[in-house]
Amino acid sequence: MNNYSVPPSCLSLSPPAAAQLPYLLDTIQLCILGILTILSILSVIIYLEDVVYILKKVKCQVKKRTSLWSSAAPTVVSIFTILGLWIPRSAMFVEIGIGTYFALCFYLILMVIIEGYGGKDALVKKFEFSDVHINTGPCCCCCVCLPRIKMTKRKVNFFILSVFQMAFLKPLFNIIGLFLWADGIYNAEDLSGASVALWMNVAIGFCTIIALWPIGILFREAKVHLAEYNMGTKFAVFQLLLILTTLQASIFSILGNTGVLPCVPPYAFKARSHLMHYHLLIIETFLLTILARNAYRKKDEETGFTIKTQAV
Repeated sequence: MNNYSVPPSCLSLSPPAAAQLPYLLDTIQLCILGILTILSILSVIIYLEDVVYILKKVKCQVKKRTSLWSSAAPTVVSIFTILGLWIPRSAMFVEIGIGTYFALCFYLILMVIIEGYGGKDALVKKFEFSDVHINTGPCCCCCVCLPRIKMTKRKVNFFILSVFQMAFLKPLFNIIGLFLWADGIYNAEDLSGASVALWMNVAIGFCTIIALWPIGILFREAKVHLAEYNMGTKFAVFQLLLILTTLQASIFSILGNTGVLPCVPPYAFKARSHLMHYHLLIIETFLLTILARNAYRKKDEETGFTIKTQAV
C-alpha cells in the first residue's frame, strides 16, 4: 500500500457502511446516486398510476390481481436495487430479494397467459380441435421431431406445476442459503467445486429451464391468439428482466471476481461490480416499467372467465 499508493478501501473485504457512504462519495458520485434514486421513485409513481387504471378498468378480480403482481416486477427490482446502492453491504440480501420475487413472476406470467384465454377450461376448449407444438425453448427448441399434443386440463395442470416448482424452490433455497450463511457455510460469491452456492445455483438453473418450457409452449400460441392483450410485450418484459437479473448479474460478478474492473474508492473490486450492475439495472428497469405500464394498460370488461369461441 505504501509503495504503490493503493487506497485502503481497495483492499477492503466489505464495502462502506450506509452511514459512511455520503461522506465518502464525491460530488459526481452523489449526483449519479441522486439521479438513480429519482428514476427509482419515478418507477414507483408510474406503477402506482398503472395500479389505479387496472383497478378501475379490469373487471375480473382474478385477472386484476394477477396483472397487479405481474406488472410490478420491474418496479420491485428497481426498489431492491436502489436499496442496494444506498446500503452497499446488503448486496446478498438484494440478490435474494430480487431472485425470490422474480421466481414468483414465472408463475405469474403463466397465469397471465392462461387467464388471457379465460381460464384453464377455456384454454382447453380453445385448442380442442387443434394440436400444440412442444418443440420450444429452452430445452426442446431443436427437437423438431417431437409430436404435437392435444391440450387437456391434465396437461394444463402439469404445465402449472412445472412452473410452480420454480416459484417454490427458489425462495426455499434462498431461505436455506440464509441459514447456512449465518453459520459461515454459504457464500454466494464462492463458485468453487466444494461450494454449496455452486450446487444450489446448478439446481436452480435446472429448475429454471423446466419452468421456462411450459411458458414457452403456451406463449407460442398466445402471441397469435391473444395479441389484443399485448401478450408479446408482457412476455418481452418478463424475458428482459430474466436476462438482466441473471445473465447481466453473472457477467458483472465474474468481472469483479477476476479483478477486471478497476477499484474506485470507496468501492473495492467486487463492490464496484455490484455498483455498476445496479446503475445499469435501475436505468433498465425504469424503461421496462414504462413498457410494462403500456402492456398492462388494457381495458377488460369481462367480469369472469368465459370460453372464447373465436376461430383457431
